[in-house]
Amino acid sequence: MDYTREKRKRLYINDQQYVLLNLIIRRPFTSPTELAEKMGITKSAVSQQLAKLEKEDYITRKQHVEDKRTFSIELGKKGCFIKKEMEAFHQQVSGKYHKSLSPVELTNMLLMLQKLREIFE
Repeated sequence: MDYTREKRKRLYINDQQYVLLNLIIRRPFTSPTELAEKMGITKSAVSQQLAKLEKEDYITRKQHVEDKRTFSIELGKKGCFIKKEMEAFHQQVSGKYHKSLSPVELTNMLLMLQKLREIFE
């Protein structure tokens, strides 16, 4: 399944919500503050987007037991479904790479992708 802008439109989420959802999928139990820092936006902006995602059951917010002022974010039913779709898509792409590239080429590509990730972070 292709996760293009058209796919996001069919999910009824905007680009910012899609990025948030991806961050939550990659780092479960993340706090809204951590998400805001990672995205470079205000905690208020994150909270607004999280409220919309929660309303549509993409995520759930869980209050911490010890500190009632803080929340962690977990995937809701729709979020879990999207995570499974994304994993299947990544498996499909990974299979194509393994068929088309040598082990050395794969290693080099992964090293370059790691460098790019570090640059963007």
